[in-house]
Amino acid sequence: MAKKLYTLRNVPEDEVDEMRALLREHEIDFHETDAGFFGIATAALWVNDPQQFDQAKQLIADYQQQRYQHARNEYETMKAEGSQPRFSDFLRAKPGKIITYIFFALLLIAIMTGPYWL
Repeated sequence: MAKKLYTLRNVPEDEVDEMRALLREHEIDFHETDAGFFGIATAALWVNDPQQFDQAKQLIADYQQQRYQHARNEYETMKAEGSQPRFSDFLRAKPGKIITYIFFALLLIAIMTGPYWL
């Protein structure tokens, strides 16, 4: 019986591709399910052979640690160089989108706190 190895909800596609390649490289028999048309099913990677589950779980854990270290090092480098994106950069890139989000956030706060003003 297959065992769920990793849930794929909100996982970037490049990360999923790398995990698939890693499992294939180590010849681990797996299959993938998607969230379905309405997005209510479980999108996940499943290991078909329970005897390979522990090995697959360790491979994914090691991969996640390496990915974290790479992202952390990249962030630290950008921070040291002063090139990491700031709020003002996002505002200059898409002012309409940011202003719309701020407007709706303030509107929501006003609606929620409105009864206390009266």
